[in-house]
Amino acid sequence: MDSPRSSDAAAEGRRLYMGNLLYSVKPGDVEQVLEQTGYQYDKIHISVDPISGRNPGYCFVEFLTKDEADRALTELQGMTVFDRPVKLGPCHPKSNTRTTGADSPRREARSGNAGTWGSSSPSTNKPTFQRWGDWNGERSDRSPAPASQTEQGPYGAIKHLSEMKNGEMGDGKRLYVGGLGKMIDQETNDVEMREIFAEFDVVAIGKRITPHPATRLKPGNHHYCFIDFSSEEEAQRAAAATNGLPVPGGFLRVNVARGKTPARGDNENGDGPSSNTDSPRRYDENRRPRFNDRQRSDGDETPTKGANRQEDREEREARQKAIMERGTWRRGN
Repeated sequence: MDSPRSSDAAAEGRRLYMGNLLYSVKPGDVEQVLEQTGYQYDKIHISVDPISGRNPGYCFVEFLTKDEADRALTELQGMTVFDRPVKLGPCHPKSNTRTTGADSPRREARSGNAGTWGSSSPSTNKPTFQRWGDWNGERSDRSPAPASQTEQGPYGAIKHLSEMKNGEMGDGKRLYVGGLGKMIDQETNDVEMREIFAEFDVVAIGKRITPHPATRLKPGNHHYCFIDFSSEEEAQRAAAATNGLPVPGGFLRVNVARGKTPARGDNENGDGPSSNTDSPRRYDENRRPRFNDRQRSDGDETPTKGANRQEDREEREARQKAIMERGTWRRGN
């Protein structure tokens, strides 16, 4: 959420909007461009998705003085970042009546925005991971989050991405969640996913991804997202409890994500993966949901360890029943 200091910067004319960024641009890339062109900045206000590593296509830059911001507005207009010309514009102090878009920092930074599945009514829920935050570079005066807290904002997102990439968090902590409807906004998606996985330790929830155009024509829900959990065991328990859960328009398809995680807008236009190879085909979106991958699709138990599996199934069904009774989202459209 923007601080009073950011509002002061807008009122003083020191804060500029920088748009038309590639989704893959990182805070350090913007910082490098500014430094290479001889500009000194106070901070870069930007959102980084902890699952895909992507920004929303824009950020805000606060300069040390209004003169510096005015000069940047003229001289840097149309400069290229990764061969794409960026757009700069002045920022104005916020109005309480101003309407903002679904991906705006004001909308995403404030506390949640959904009370039921498929609705956008406001609530007091806080986001699982605060994507928006200030980037000050790798400066020595930056105070990282206490060890007892998960670092948020762009620093926390980049740290989380690095840990996942390098295997520091271990494999098997990320779940693919399919069978979802079209995303209203990230706040609603965040609240809906947290309500479904309320019994489990969720670390980060990715944006809902648009399926491949060929898949969109098929009946049912085919949007999906990825969710990171605190441990492999937690992810496995969550998958077992929610795979096959009835939701409006069909059933959830929940599996441990393996291999490359498709990112929203792989072709840089926000329309989802650019080819079939980028979509999680391994999860077979059209298969009949199963509550237990070790259980045959006809519901009969395999000859071995039948009693234990019967107990596991009863426990999973009890959890699913509790989720369905607790979730007001089930009564959505």
